[in-house]
Amino acid sequence: MRAQRLRVSGMTLIELLCVISIIGILAAISYPMFIEQSAKGRRASARALMYQVLQNEERYYTGNNTYTTDLTALGLANPLQTDQGSHAVTLAIGPTGDLTTSVSITGTAIVPDALCTSMTLTSANAQSGTGSQPSVCW
Repeated sequence: MRAQRLRVSGMTLIELLCVISIIGILAAISYPMFIEQSAKGRRASARALMYQVLQNEERYYTGNNTYTTDLTALGLANPLQTDQGSHAVTLAIGPTGDLTTSVSITGTAIVPDALCTSMTLTSANAQSGTGSQPSVCW
C-alpha cells in the first residue's frame, strides 16, 4: 500500500512577514494623511465658529453702534471653544485701534497644529494666520 501524504495547509513565516510589511507600509503612508485631514476638519470648525461670532458682532453693532470684546454680550460662552475643544476664540480691538470701527476675532489652536497655530478674522473680513504654513488657515 502506498503511504498517504498528509496535506498541511497554513502560512509560512515568509508569507506572514510579507503581509506584516505591506500593512506597515500602508500605515506609514495613510497615518500622516489622516492627521492632516483631522487638522483640516478642526480648522474648518474654528473658521465656522469665528464667522458665527462675526455675525453676532455685526448684530451687536447694528443695535449699539459699536463692537464689543465681551463674548457674553453677544450671547456666547466665555471662554468660547469649538465643539471638539480644538480652538479657543477670543475678541480684541481691531486693526483701527478703535472698538467703534473694528473688532478682531482670533482662533487659537488648543490641539497642537504646527501649520496653523492661530487664525484671525477682522470686522472688515481680513483673514490672517500664524504658524509654519499660515496659508492653510483660510
